[in-house]
Amino acid sequence: MRGRSLGVGAIGSPRLLGDGAIGLARLLRGVPVWRPRVVRILQRDGLTLAALVAIAAARRPDEVALLDDDGPLTYAELEQLVASHAGELPPDLGRVEIREPNHRSFVIAVAAALRRNADVVLLDPRSPPVDVSGGRRGRRGQIVLMTSGSTGSAKGVERGGVRSAQGIPITTMVRLLPISAGVPLVVTPPLFHGFGLGFLALGLAFGMPVVLRRRLDPAEIADFVRAHPGCLLVGVPPVLARIERAGAPAEPGAVVSGAGSLHPAVAARLSSSYGPVVFNLYGSSEDGWSTIATPADLAEAPGTIGRPAAGVRVAVLDESGKPLRAGEIGHLCVASRLEFAQYAGGGGRARLGGMADSGDLGHYDTAGRFFVDGRADDMVVTGGENVFPTEVEDVLLGHPAVAEVMVDGVPDEEYGARLEAFVVRRPSGEAALRAEDVPPLRAEELIAYARTRLVPAKVPRIVHFVAALPMTPTGKPRRRVT
Repeated sequence: MRGRSLGVGAIGSPRLLGDGAIGLARLLRGVPVWRPRVVRILQRDGLTLAALVAIAAARRPDEVALLDDDGPLTYAELEQLVASHAGELPPDLGRVEIREPNHRSFVIAVAAALRRNADVVLLDPRSPPVDVSGGRRGRRGQIVLMTSGSTGSAKGVERGGVRSAQGIPITTMVRLLPISAGVPLVVTPPLFHGFGLGFLALGLAFGMPVVLRRRLDPAEIADFVRAHPGCLLVGVPPVLARIERAGAPAEPGAVVSGAGSLHPAVAARLSSSYGPVVFNLYGSSEDGWSTIATPADLAEAPGTIGRPAAGVRVAVLDESGKPLRAGEIGHLCVASRLEFAQYAGGGGRARLGGMADSGDLGHYDTAGRFFVDGRADDMVVTGGENVFPTEVEDVLLGHPAVAEVMVDGVPDEEYGARLEAFVVRRPSGEAALRAEDVPPLRAEELIAYARTRLVPAKVPRIVHFVAALPMTPTGKPRRRVT
């Protein structure tokens, strides 16, 4: 481990030189900024999604850019639609709201608005009106994302203009993932969220047919993955788990989890069905992506979010900003070239030790791998004991009859709060429960299972069996805010 000015609690990526040499070379092959035609596009559009579409159309016009509900669309066709739509937009757009599903309409609307130098605000098509006024004057077109809202109200995140230095963290992903032109990239997260948007941009930059669906059908995605060995599958953990249950095994080139906690039991099921190809990303709308866990990391240290990307520093700090030692839980803080500009209307994240406080609590091990123990505002205090719901969820997911679970804190007069679990059962016909005469999982059975693996304060008092967990629009569990 290498600590910089913050000591042993702040770890920079030891792969910076390797990623710079390998990942950067691959990145520049996707966007060859030295070629005159590419230079002219960048001068017109800036380093934006609009530029990625135009560059790809110039380099590989007849190759498939998008594969959505309306069929395949080539790069030349996509660029033509973007140019046509941009020509229909009025001048001096200022700030534009985009409410489109995972479909070509999203890419066309966003790229066209960016080409006209508008600020693009990405919103869930189903969301109520949101105040996203504000922004700094004089800035070229930028994308404004909304936070996921998993523990409260969503906020607008102004990403600011794209800078060339932001490519440094991306080199780690490019080096580690099997990214290649012509290989399908199945993007299941919503494009209005940073996780989905980032992989859309990556696919366009490298000539990967990006697979999009307005409505996510796990069985349909599972069929596609089976029929296209070597493809890349991207999603939040609950969605990946549903796709795996809908149809496995298969042979994807990589399964990339992000934007949520990848429980060890879920990672193990994915690896069992798909092989050692599961990666776990950690990041946020504010800081972009910060760490990556490889299949080897997940095998050696289940639950890890991995190590920092090139050019990113991650630290575990106490309340005063002092670095903590390996194994000690504290505030997970990030310093990244991908950090956002400001929240819509002004303001930024809280800071500790000169770094952005992610809002997560975590620790790191002696190998320099980081772990998220839970959101600071998710921690439940029950009977004087601090409990992170994710730890309890990890245990319950180990039961073979449990498909999905969310543990929440509920106000309690005697204990201050009590733990309740919301559980989706695995159907009895699945591989884990082949016998037709196996009775459905009962609450008492699951609570007894938890008692043998957790201290009393961490055992849920009540188990609710539900058909589906409450989710945010980005596919993350929606917890109560107590």
